[in-house]
Amino acid sequence: MRLWLTSQKLSIRTRNEDINMKKINDFEEFIEKLEETLNDIMNEMNIQDNKPVNISVSVNIIPVMTANPGDIFISRKDKTPVDVLETEKKIHVLIGLAEIEPKDIMLTCSGKTLGIYVNNPQNLVNEMVELPARVNKTGIKTTYKNGILEIIFNKTKLVKKSRNSQQSF
Repeated sequence: MRLWLTSQKLSIRTRNEDINMKKINDFEEFIEKLEETLNDIMNEMNIQDNKPVNISVSVNIIPVMTANPGDIFISRKDKTPVDVLETEKKIHVLIGLAEIEPKDIMLTCSGKTLGIYVNNPQNLVNEMVELPARVNKTGIKTTYKNGILEIIFNKTKLVKKSRNSQQSF
């Protein structure tokens, strides 16, 4: 099966048959109206252009569902971008904290959970990050550069039990 898409029509060719589909102008019109609606909502909510906004759009094409088709939900709470990388001996956590002063950042760590708190009127952050392994509370290295906070933890060393050791349950 071959599929060709042009601005005039969608054409599917199967075994030397051409099936002309409806012009995609309807789809282009839908996208234009969606963009206009989202811009109007952003203007009404007075959202700044330099701040990321999470927008979820639901389009219902199944008529038996009870949800309202075309519902638009805007989340004003920005999710803080966090990446966790694990090596054999260390865990690296990268956190996107743009436009934040290092003095406003507070970190807490207990076992396998990292707490990230920012006390800044423009950028409030309260995130808990589950780490892939337990970490030592000592020997933590942090760097903050270009809006990226990097935290390097040492993993805890697990004591291996001998085969002859007994455990009670």
